[in-house]
Amino acid sequence: MAAIQYAGEYEINDVTLFSSSGNAIPLNTLIMQLVLFENIFSPSMSGQITLIDTNSIVLNLPIIGQEYLSFKIKTASLGEEKTGIIDYTENVFSIYKIDTRIMDGNMEAIILHFTSPEMMRNNRIRVSKSYTKTIDKIVVDILQNERYINSKKDLFIDRTVGVRKLIVPSSLPFTFIQKLATEAISTKNKGSPYFMFFEKKDGIHFKNLESLYKQNATQKYNTGKFLGAPNVLDEYSRPISHQIAQSNDMLSNIRGGLLGAKLITHDIYKKNYNIKSFRYFKEFGTYNRIGNNPIYNDNVIDEFGNKVDSFTDANIQLNSTSKVGEDKDAQHYTDVATAPYSPNGIEKSLLHRQAKFMELTEGVSLILEVHGMTNMAVGQIIDFEMLVVGETHGKEKVDPYYSGKYLITQLRHEFNEVPQRHHSIFMTIVKDGYKKELEKNTDAKEPKKRSKGVVNRNAA
Repeated sequence: MAAIQYAGEYEINDVTLFSSSGNAIPLNTLIMQLVLFENIFSPSMSGQITLIDTNSIVLNLPIIGQEYLSFKIKTASLGEEKTGIIDYTENVFSIYKIDTRIMDGNMEAIILHFTSPEMMRNNRIRVSKSYTKTIDKIVVDILQNERYINSKKDLFIDRTVGVRKLIVPSSLPFTFIQKLATEAISTKNKGSPYFMFFEKKDGIHFKNLESLYKQNATQKYNTGKFLGAPNVLDEYSRPISHQIAQSNDMLSNIRGGLLGAKLITHDIYKKNYNIKSFRYFKEFGTYNRIGNNPIYNDNVIDEFGNKVDSFTDANIQLNSTSKVGEDKDAQHYTDVATAPYSPNGIEKSLLHRQAKFMELTEGVSLILEVHGMTNMAVGQIIDFEMLVVGETHGKEKVDPYYSGKYLITQLRHEFNEVPQRHHSIFMTIVKDGYKKELEKNTDAKEPKKRSKGVVNRNAA
C-alpha cells in the first residue's frame, strides 16, 4: 500500500458473504460502513455491516440470517508495530440478524449483524461432562472439543493452581467458563484471582488481569494542542474527543464491595464456618495495579475513627466448601491421598475479584474517540496524558490523577466508506488507581452543628 495520506486511512479487502445456498458474493463495492465490537467482559466479538444494494441480493441469495462474513482490514503503512491486520478470512463471522432495510428507488440500505461462530455454538449446545483437570485445561477442552465450542482460533490461556474434580451439569459452555473464571487462581502473579474471559482480534483469551497489566503501552495519547502544522503521526497521538465517563461512584462502590466486604465460608465437611473481611486500603497493594495510589482518601470520616473502608457489613457473601486441611477437597478425598483434588478457592478470590470488577466498571474511566489503527484491541495498555483545563494555580499543567496508564476494556472500530474512507475508534479506558497520591491535610469528618437531634412524637 502507498504511504499514508491522512490519519484514519485504511485498506479493506476480501469482503465476502457466504450464503446458506452455497453462493459466495464479494461485497467490497457495496459497503457503506463496517463496525466491529470488542469487550473485555464478553467471550465473543460482534459487529454490523451496512450495505448499499442495487441488485436485490437480499432476495436473490437470499439473505436470511444464516450466512457467514469474511474480510481483511489493515491500517495504511505506519510501521509494522502500528499497522496490524484484522483478518477474518480463515475464521469468519456468523450473520445472525437482518436489521434496518431502507428503500429508495432502485437502491436499498441493509444492516446485517454478525457475531463469532463460537457464540452461535455456545447457544446451541450444552456441556455435560466430568473433569479432573486444572481449570486452564478444562477451559481449553471446552473451547477446542468437537462436541462443544470446537473453535479453531488461537487460544491465550494463563495457567491456574490446583486440580479440580468437577461435574458440569448441562451448562452452556461460556456460562461454565465464566464460572470457572471466578474460582481460578494464577500460578504466577502472586496467586492473583483476576481472570478474564474474552475474545479479541487475535483469538480467545482466558487471561489473568495482571498479565495484561505487564504489557508495554501500545499507544500514547495526549490532549495538548499542536505546535505548528501537525503531521499524520501527531494526529494519531491526539484524541478526536475525550470525556470522563465515570469517576468514583461512592454509593455503588459501597454496595458492590469495593470499599468493604465480608465473606462467610461454611465448611460442609467440618461443620464450621469462617469469616473473612476485605478492606480497600488494607488490601490495596496485595496484587499488582496500573495505578499506584488509591482512588479514595484514607482519612477519618466520623467521630468513631472510621474510614470509608471500615464498614465490612456493607456487602456480605456466603460460600460453601469442603476441606481436609487447607489443600484437599473432602468430597473427593481418600486416606491414600492418591488424588489430592483442590476444593474451590472462592475464599481466596471472591472479595478481591468483586472489588476489582467494581474498579473496572464503577471506578475511573474515560471514553476516547481516536483516529483508528488496526493494531488496537481490548486488553491493551495505553498511556494517556490529560492537560489541566483552565487555570493551573501554579500547579502541574498535566492532570496528576487522570493521566497515566489505562487498560482498554471496550473498543468499537468504525470503518466508514463515505463521505471519505476513515477509520475511527471509540474506546473505554479504565484505571484502578491514581498516578499521584491524594492530599490529606486533616480528617474529613462530616460537619455537624448539633450533638443530637430532637425526637418528636405525636400526642396520644
